[in-house]
Amino acid sequence: MDRLSGSGWVGLYVVVAVCVLLFVPLGLGALDRGAKIVRWWPAVAAPAVVAMALPRGWVAGLLCVPYLLACCVVPVVLRRERLVAFAAACLPVAAAGLAAERAGYALLGFPPGILGLTAAHFHVAGFGAMLLLALTNERKILAPGGVALVGIGFLVGGQTGDLIELLGAGLLSAGLWLAIAARTGKAFRFLLALSILTMGLALLYASGQVVDVPHLNLTWMVLTHGVLNAAAVLTALIVAYAGRAQTHTWTHRIGAGRERFELASRALLTWEMHRRSWAWVEPGTPPAFVGQHMRSELGFGRLRVPEPCEVLEVVREDDRTSLHYLALPGHTFEGEERFTVLIDGAGAVFFQVHVTAKPARLISRLAGPLVPVAQWLFIARCARTLAGFDQRAAARQP
Repeated sequence: MDRLSGSGWVGLYVVVAVCVLLFVPLGLGALDRGAKIVRWWPAVAAPAVVAMALPRGWVAGLLCVPYLLACCVVPVVLRRERLVAFAAACLPVAAAGLAAERAGYALLGFPPGILGLTAAHFHVAGFGAMLLLALTNERKILAPGGVALVGIGFLVGGQTGDLIELLGAGLLSAGLWLAIAARTGKAFRFLLALSILTMGLALLYASGQVVDVPHLNLTWMVLTHGVLNAAAVLTALIVAYAGRAQTHTWTHRIGAGRERFELASRALLTWEMHRRSWAWVEPGTPPAFVGQHMRSELGFGRLRVPEPCEVLEVVREDDRTSLHYLALPGHTFEGEERFTVLIDGAGAVFFQVHVTAKPARLISRLAGPLVPVAQWLFIARCARTLAGFDQRAAARQP
């Protein structure tokens, strides 16, 4: 195996830094697991990224220890499903390689280059790619076997190690190609083409260590195969994270007294709350009733998006008014929303919204983590509308 040049090391650290910061939060978020780990992840990931900017030594190695410990916790959280557990088990291996390389310690006698490549390989191919296979319900054993064999090839070294790496690269490539080819859609066709390019480079490199065939050197492999693979896995994890179903509940106090409760209830059931909160509602829409199909749009001008829905339930009680509707095809999201106005025993009036939604359109998928923020802003606007809806506003209703 040839050596990494300066630019190769920079490319390697960039790939590993992206993995350290983003792969685990996105992966756990897409699986809807380990919320506490995701919340605290920046605290353990940031020092490891700082370590990559420092010279090798005990300080850089020490900064990687929190990340190593956190990576040892992830397999415990994800131990139930076999492929997910395999992906999680790759993290401690990657973190140990990174910590040893940064400390300048020859773990098991291996030089820094091998340890750095181990960190990159087990982050990208081990954790990221295998987790994506699990998220797409692909359970093929070829790809996990390939990941393991490539890692073993790194460790064995010499001609035997090169042969093992070649076999592992072949199994990993075949597993990924078969899994992606089984899916439909433009995104998967693009991923298949990209995978053929990047894994083709890997196969050529592994073959070039065994027989005399043209191939890129190790530095260029990191800058092409490594960077493109990391970018592809990161993009797919972001899409998977953004495409998951999310459940949120927001509660706002909007006033006090029976009059506030009645006025807010009226604004909710007559769609006046929506009209006054940046939503366009089709003129002439009657008050909500079960089975009603309501047409509305959100946004401004050409940026408006349709939000059709079907009313599933209308509740009008002394202390609770509720409107529950289901998103119809064409809506930005798949799912349902329940808007509720409540009055408690002390006379305080609250507006509560419970949302279960999954992105259904490209714009909502691309928005990713910004979706809850946009939802919160809309709900806050609705709460202000209900808090300010008075008799004069009610009298102006058509």
